[in-house]
Amino acid sequence: MIPEENPEERYCDLIEENLPLDHPYFLYLSEMNQAEAFIGLSISSGSRVQELRKILDMFDTLMNNLSDPDSKLADPDRKMLNHAEESWTDAKEKLSTGNERTAYLMVASSHIFSALAYLEQTRKDSRFSSLVTDYLLKYLGKLAIYVYREAMGHVLL
Repeated sequence: MIPEENPEERYCDLIEENLPLDHPYFLYLSEMNQAEAFIGLSISSGSRVQELRKILDMFDTLMNNLSDPDSKLADPDRKMLNHAEESWTDAKEKLSTGNERTAYLMVASSHIFSALAYLEQTRKDSRFSSLVTDYLLKYLGKLAIYVYREAMGHVLL
């Protein structure tokens, strides 16, 4: 007889245990999946596609860092993110014209920031504390800023 699965839990490959569905780790994954989808949608704008693909590559590297600590950003990418300073602007002008690329990237940035918050909560769980590194937290936050700045484009240059 196969034991019944608990519908209130989900298996976590990272720690090989069942966790409640509302565990911050799963919320982190959900936010990251949404961010990745919106970055992907921004590529459909056809504008600065190479830069967007570079963002997806950095995003993927950071996603892999949780399960593979040796997955690190290339030095030029890391240096580029280190120079991405937080500088928020009013996006009303770009959004009022229906700029989908800007909107998609702003949503992606917001999802990355939410994922970062859930990752911080995940780190408080002793089963994850050694897996969630300062490196990952630092560069995920910097990537969120970089994505926002890319959304604003020339406004911040």
